Amino acid sequence: MTVNEIDQTGEYANYSSRWGSRVRLFVLHTQEGPGTAQSLANYFRSAEVSYHYVADNSTCIDVIDTDYASWSVLDANPYCINLCFAGSRASQSRDVWLRQFGDAIDYAAFLFVQDARKYNLEARVIGWDEIGRGKSGGTDHQGITEGLGIGTHTDCGPNFPWDVFAAAVLKHAHGQAVVQPAPPAPNLIDAEAVRAGAWLGARVTAGEQPLPGDTGRIATFEHGSVYWKQNAQRAIAVPSALMDAYSQYGWETGALGFPIGDHTVLVDSSGAPWGDVQGFEGGALYRRYGQPGFAVWGAIRERWNRSGFENGTFGWPTGVEVTNSDGSKQQQFERGLIVWSPDGTTALKPVDGPDTIVPDIH
Repeated sequence: MTVNEIDQTGEYANYSSRWGSRVRLFVLHTQEGPGTAQSLANYFRSAEVSYHYVADNSTCIDVIDTDYASWSVLDANPYCINLCFAGSRASQSRDVWLRQFGDAIDYAAFLFVQDARKYNLEARVIGWDEIGRGKSGGTDHQGITEGLGIGTHTDCGPNFPWDVFAAAVLKHAHGQAVVQPAPPAPNLIDAEAVRAGAWLGARVTAGEQPLPGDTGRIATFEHGSVYWKQNAQRAIAVPSALMDAYSQYGWETGALGFPIGDHTVLVDSSGAPWGDVQGFEGGALYRRYGQPGFAVWGAIRERWNRSGFENGTFGWPTGVEVTNSDGSKQQQFERGLIVWSPDGTTALKPVDGPDTIVPDIH
């Protein structure tokens, strides 16, 4: 190693007590911008964020004493030690990691082993499911996101050379180089099951089932299903309350496609929960509790959104989008109808006599 370690602990104020928590995770981070270890450490002198260590390929700055909590991972701060690779990005390639950060990665492994001995951690890289089960070891910021459901960070990114880091950990732990294969890629469906576990419930089907055309995989749970699309960075759970409606649109092979975001519980004007919504590739699926669910998409969805969604002029969708003989499309809502034609959308609200045209809001 050719990394020079500089102790600057005691020069920074952005840290907290660990409040009696046992250190159990050594967490790697990217900076997401240009910089050196010293320039990043200088930034912490006035910022409300910090790491225990910041390292580039020649220098490692000790910023916060590891007996204290740095401000790096929100509610996980009390039990984590955090190291940031200065000048790195989660999107960078494996080649960039090895060429520009090879010595920094090796030194990070050295520090991990050193702190593992001090705090009685397991000196090994652990999976997201193990993080969720309270195991100790090494991970990155995405491990905090996926394993604990804290935050939304995905660094160090998909190309971080975990095989190289893990081999370096073994080298420093045992005094000799040990070849270790890359750890298996985290199972994204399992990670989503941990993240959504509060409402998703226990797994019903063993393992995962491939989807038609090998487009992804699905696993079924007590209160929903988890979908993973081929090459996606995460899996997404769909609650049972929406699955019946989703099936009417042909599941992931139909017009809605795969889910693209978490479901949201919607509330009425009094703040009481009264339905669910979830975004899909082809539109959004809405279901008012006690009623069937319906998809809203395209120009009709845009017009409905402008009217105030389910709390607006037209209320919840109550029917599927229908194509008329002249090629126009229409969809029924609780308090009106929205029609699309090549000339635009028209919203109609029923009254005594002819329906009233509702002005658009742009």
